[in-house]
Amino acid sequence: MAQYELNVIDYWLILKKRKYLILLSTVMVVLFTFLFSELLKPSPIYEAAARVKFERSTTMAQQVLESLSYSNVNDLGTQIEFIRSFPVMERVAVDLGRVTHNASEEEKRSATYLNIVYDLGQEITAQREGDTNIIRISATSDQPDQAERMANSAATAYRVENIATRNRLVTESRRFVEEQVDNLEKRLNDSEEALRAFKENEGQVFLSDEARAALDTFTKLEEQYNEVLRKRAEGERQIDVLKRSDAVIGNQTGRIFTEEQNALLTILNQRLLDLIQERDTLLINYTPDHPQVTEQQKKIDNVKSEMVRELKSKVATLIDRERALQEQRSHYRQRYLGYPRAAIHMSRLEREVKVNTDLLATLKAKHQELLIKGAERIEEVAIIAPAMTPTQPINASNITLNLMIGSLMGCFLGIVLAFGRESFDTSIGTIEGVEEFLKVPVLGIIPQFDHKALKDMAQEALPPDTPSSVAEDLSKLICLLDPKSVLSESLRSLRTNIQFASMDRRVKSIIFTSAGLGEGKSTCVINLAITMAQEGMKVLLVDADLRKPIVHQRLGLDRKPGLVDALLGTTSWRSYIRSATDLMLGTVGVDRVMNTPGLDNLHILTSGSEAGNPNEFLNINKIKTLTSEMQEDYDIVLIDTPPILPVTDAVAFSSRVDGTILVYQVGRIGRNALKRAKFLLDHAQANVLGVVLTNVKSEVTPEYGLYRYEHR
Repeated sequence: MAQYELNVIDYWLILKKRKYLILLSTVMVVLFTFLFSELLKPSPIYEAAARVKFERSTTMAQQVLESLSYSNVNDLGTQIEFIRSFPVMERVAVDLGRVTHNASEEEKRSATYLNIVYDLGQEITAQREGDTNIIRISATSDQPDQAERMANSAATAYRVENIATRNRLVTESRRFVEEQVDNLEKRLNDSEEALRAFKENEGQVFLSDEARAALDTFTKLEEQYNEVLRKRAEGERQIDVLKRSDAVIGNQTGRIFTEEQNALLTILNQRLLDLIQERDTLLINYTPDHPQVTEQQKKIDNVKSEMVRELKSKVATLIDRERALQEQRSHYRQRYLGYPRAAIHMSRLEREVKVNTDLLATLKAKHQELLIKGAERIEEVAIIAPAMTPTQPINASNITLNLMIGSLMGCFLGIVLAFGRESFDTSIGTIEGVEEFLKVPVLGIIPQFDHKALKDMAQEALPPDTPSSVAEDLSKLICLLDPKSVLSESLRSLRTNIQFASMDRRVKSIIFTSAGLGEGKSTCVINLAITMAQEGMKVLLVDADLRKPIVHQRLGLDRKPGLVDALLGTTSWRSYIRSATDLMLGTVGVDRVMNTPGLDNLHILTSGSEAGNPNEFLNINKIKTLTSEMQEDYDIVLIDTPPILPVTDAVAFSSRVDGTILVYQVGRIGRNALKRAKFLLDHAQANVLGVVLTNVKSEVTPEYGLYRYEHR
């Protein structure tokens, strides 16, 4: 193909020429996109999300302690992991009915029970929203109602578990006080019963005021001494618990209970509860050797060490207090032994009743305080947006978007295929390409025409009963049927170009041939002969296509006698010439011949009788003699010959005439075939005047008078 620079219009013409290929590619890709989107559609998965707000609730003492000693480990990241922890997921599984509420401890340790809870954790996710303290809890399921229920259940379970964790110390303290109240009530009843029995047996015993004061002082010292012993034993037991295991104080027998809510030991105990809970949450997803778990364990050990130091300091203080009380007790004991035994025993019973009464009243007051604290409850989690039932699955394919992308990809693929098809197209589709490839000028451009419209026009011009074949033949006589059309003008332009091409060398005989069949050479030469005759030139049209002659049929003439008869017989070819009179009797008709000026200048020599082997008749000497005689009698001789590649008839004629014109239907045959035809003519030393392009579709550009062409 010829190499020349393409501009924007050339690219546009290529796209327009291959528009059906682009359209087909786009439709196919869109169709396949739709089919794959429907066939490969995944099972619907629905997602529902609930939003909770987390705010850490701390006292002033806890805030000061955290700012001085520790970072806020109970952050949102830990809470996100805590949401998917085993305790929370177990509550969700119970709420959803996947496990029973009253399962035994053995059932809870079974693999089936654990797998149900852990699998549920894979269906629920939690993430922080932006830089806020809001956590989004999402649940996925193949049922929209189930997804909504799971998300709301997870949010509720997280809130309940957080409340239970943060209020565990109050709960444990209340249980401890309730146990002590029950014990004290029994002891008080026993002591009151013993005092009543003593008074019934011994009667009323009286003591002086001095003795009673001494006994009261001794009784108080005994109470203080016993309290110090109790607190010392409790502190030592708590130290053993902290050193022995990871158990949280409050869950063991030696639990911590302090009267002061903001005491340092209470704050450290709450800190230890939080740290162990966070470590257990991390152990759900990590091993004990994971860096995060080991870091959390270090923090737990540090808190426990500080609690041990605090307890040891407390125990040391209690030991000193115990020694002081021991000395005071010994001093008063000497005075106590000098009193009557009955009086001493009654005083002891009264003291025991009073101590138990006071202690029971104190514990009941503390129990009421703990009940109030438990009712207040520390809540750090609030559900701010419950989950709604989803209406659309999260994995639904976007058909509209897929089709849009598919159409763009199909259009792009079509453009690529169009340019690829154009690159591999062996035909020559431009005027510049033909001229550069064949090294001859393009003499004429016959535009594409609508065969059906011309046939309808011919049918209207003929009588109604005219056969369709006659109308078909007349439709090919474009210069007679529609002399003002673009086709007629292109043929007159061809006539002019031929005249200019032969100015330096007089050309009186021209053969028209083509590389292959059906390229429009016969139509071209017949109409060219008519236009030349109209110009006043004496024209002879010779049908030298002895294999498939068509000239006589187009003009409505008899095939014989003609050229074959002239070559075989002794009669001169002049006696076989047909004139305007014969045209009147044929397809053209009287009116059209009479109304067309110059048509009497047209003479026709048909192909004549059928020849068995046309090569035997095409004797070069006879052809030379025949063409010489014709040139003497006529201004121009136009000869219609067969295609070059199928047969060699045109090659035999080409060397004996003044010029040869090659007719090429744009895009019909490959460039190699066209090149071969040109080579055969050159080899026969033919004078190739140029090329006539047929079936060309004209494109008018925005610039006035500028025409571009492409083949269809």
